[in-house]
This record gives sequence, structure tokens and C-alpha cells, in this order.
Amino acid sequence: MPHRYMRSILNIFVDSPMDALEDHSKKVIESVDKLSEMLDFYLEGSCGKADELCQVIDDLEHDADKMKQQFQVVLPNSVVIQLDTNDLLSFLKAQDGIANIAQNGAHWMTLRSSDDIPEEIKNELRDLMKMSLKCIRGYEKVMKSLERVEATSYSKFEIQKLVEQIPEIEKQEYEVDVFEIKVLKTIFSYENEIGGAAVYHLARLVDNIGDIADQTARSVDIMRKILIKKT
Repeated sequence: MPHRYMRSILNIFVDSPMDALEDHSKKVIESVDKLSEMLDFYLEGSCGKADELCQVIDDLEHDADKMKQQFQVVLPNSVVIQLDTNDLLSFLKAQDGIANIAQNGAHWMTLRSSDDIPEEIKNELRDLMKMSLKCIRGYEKVMKSLERVEATSYSKFEIQKLVEQIPEIEKQEYEVDVFEIKVLKTIFSYENEIGGAAVYHLARLVDNIGDIADQTARSVDIMRKILIKKT
């Protein structure tokens, strides 16, 4: 499977590096979607299903990493690119980081059972994941909009329409940051009941889920800077 996507990105890149970036983003986004599914199974105590999804996330991250490597090889030798090479590589690295975070979160979940997690914490973890997914859905929309931007030869109008989507993602990322603090306070309030090891494990899991939104906002900020240079 990884090799199929490596060939795909080489074919796409000849005509459109932006299409190649969008193709890479699909793997990244899918890894987060699978992490959300895994969290649900984990909190339900379905360890077998959670472990299966952890492997799926590993595969998706591996695919994304191979695509990133191919992009890094092809981009410097491209003669058709209209955008700054270093800017695109910075964006690619940031985007790839989202998949890395999803993979880290998946493996972190597998280190400890969810049996002793209070329902209040479980519900807040689910809510936090949903909030990070809202950022991802906005990100997905931005990446799909790149096709229209490139099709119009980076018209100022289309760039502006895309850029106007980004503040909403940043607003959602801020809301995730605020809610993270609430979840952490809830976790620490149960310290006597669940113990220090469980508190540490859950706090790190909260960080991973919240980092998805942080990295998503970081990625769209880089894309905004790339596109603004074209106006």
C-alpha cells in the first residue's frame, strides 16, 4: 500500500504539487478520524478493537511519511512550481506532524486499561476529541479549497475566500485549549480515587488530543502565509 501512494504522488506532482499536498492531507486526516474511533472503543473497554485501530493508524502514518519523503525528493527539482519551495516543505512538515500526533496518541492509549477511568472523565475526553475533530473538518475544507485556488492560477479572490476560512479553525483551536484545562482539572480532582499513574496517563492523553488542534492551526497558518505571498 505505501508504494501505491508513492507512485501516486509522483504522478500527481508533475502537474500539481498542491494536489500532492491534498493527497497527503487525506492520509493525515484519516489518521485522526481513526484515532477518534479508537478512543471510543478504548473508553468502552473494547481493547481488541482499539488495538486493531492502533495498527491502522500506524499504517496511515507510515503511508503519509512515505508520501512526505517523495514530495521532499521531487519538489526541489520541479520546474513548474509557482510557490516557494521552502514554504511548501514547511507546510508539509507541519501537516505530517498531525499524523505523528495521532500515532502517538494511539500508542499512548494502549499502555493502560480504561477500567478505572470515571465516567465524568470519559465523557470529557470524548468531548475534547469532538472539538479537535471540528478543527480537522475545517482543515479538510481548506485543503479541498486549494484545488479551486490553483485552478484559477491563484486568483486573489479565491485566495481570499480560502484565507477567510482559517480564523474559524484558530477559534476552535483556542476553544480546545480552554477545554483542555477543564479536563485536566477534572482528572486531578480524581487523583485520590484513581492514583498518580492514572492521572499522568490521562493527562498525557489529553495533551495528545489537544495537540491535534494545535498542529492543525499551525498548519493552516503556514498555508495562509504561503497564499498571502501570491496576492
